[in-house]
Parts: sequence; C-alpha cells; structure tokens
Amino acid sequence: MLPLRLGRFWAAVGWAGVLAGLVLSLWPGGVPLPVQVWDKIQHATGYFLLASWFTGFYPRRRYLLIGTACVLLGVCIEGLQALTPTRTAELADACANAVGVALALALAYAGLGGWAARVERLLGLAPR
Repeated sequence: MLPLRLGRFWAAVGWAGVLAGLVLSLWPGGVPLPVQVWDKIQHATGYFLLASWFTGFYPRRRYLLIGTACVLLGVCIEGLQALTPTRTAELADACANAVGVALALALAYAGLGGWAARVERLLGLAPR
C-alpha cells in the first residue's frame, strides 16, 4: 500500500465494495432476462470502479495483480450465480467485467492510479 494517512480507510471502503458486490450479485433476483446492453454497461462500470478504487492506494507494481484479482472475482461470482436458483452465469457478464477492469488499469497506468495520495494532499492529510 502507498504511504497514506487514511490507507486503512481506503482499503476498508474497497473491501466493503467487494462485499456489497458479492451480496448484490448473489441476492435472489427475478427471472433471467435476455442479454441487454444496459446490463453489460452496469457490469463494466462496477468492475471499472472496483479496479480504479484499488489502484488508488496501491503502488503501480500491484496494478496487474489488482486487475487479475478483480477479473477472477467476476468469474467466481458468475460461477456462484450458476449454483443459485434465481441467477444464471453468463460469459458475457464476465467479459463485461473484464472490459471494465482493463479500462481501469489502462487509466491507472496512464496516471490516474495513486489517486488516494493526491486526495490526501488536497485535504492536507499527506503523511508526515
């Protein structure tokens, strides 16, 4: 983790997001719908936010690990959905998740990673 005053806070919010995503992904849903563009955009956006969050407080050398973990989380959730009576696993959902992660990593490598340190500096909370 980057040297941050609020490092544990950033991490706790991230892991709360992972837990919320897991719960919402496995919560009993309605009848499976045919593939819809909006659904795939939601998947990509959710995983984009997740990967972007974690690249915000980990060093650049961890970005690939973060991306891999996020993609594997998406694949595992799809597998778990196949075991539920009201959800279905969809390869298209896992692909949309991976697209969101790839976009987040591209932006992190382009300079948006490490955002938490910049936020802390702006708030006057940079570590001494």
